[in-house]
Amino acid sequence: MSDKSDKFLIKKIILAAGLSKRYGLKNKLTQHINNKPIINCLLDKLLSIYDTSELLIVTGYEHETIINLINNSDIECIYNNDYKKGIGTSISAGIRELDKTIRGVMIIPADMPIISTKDLIKLQNKFIELNCSKVIFPKYKSQFGNPVILPKKYFNILEGLKGDFGAKSLINKTDIITVNTDIGTIFDIDTVSNLKKAENIL
Repeated sequence: MSDKSDKFLIKKIILAAGLSKRYGLKNKLTQHINNKPIINCLLDKLLSIYDTSELLIVTGYEHETIINLINNSDIECIYNNDYKKGIGTSISAGIRELDKTIRGVMIIPADMPIISTKDLIKLQNKFIELNCSKVIFPKYKSQFGNPVILPKKYFNILEGLKGDFGAKSLINKTDIITVNTDIGTIFDIDTVSNLKKAENIL
């Protein structure tokens, strides 16, 4: 039976290395929603429910700018030298940093500012309830979203990721458990119009 201490064995890997190609000339993570950078909208929610020791941020594009926005030396940040090759390299870089005691990872894109703390807690609680053994996907209506939580048995697969692909196609379907969540789990910022919509929702 799992207890509350299990939450400290689930690392939250925040992916903040991308080139923001679809957004335009600016790094979308630095753009503001209600006078706050997108990455800080997410981090403030994470820090309201998790200890800094539970977080790991993977940076790449405009590394120094992102670090300055984070402005919290207690949060572990690593630089992905291969960030230009895609999201898979950032997930791999994060996995390589994990301590052997970690039982699972919650992989969180940094461009999800409207995700709720309620949903984050719900996803983690389901993972713990299932003895940290299943892959937990959020689901809004019929659409799968993020963040995804994966157990330790997938760490070798995650570490081997390359290019601009995640691990979804490599997951055993019998391991997947879905949790019904709100719209924030399927809403990321890819374009200026997404940003404006997020402002309206918030």
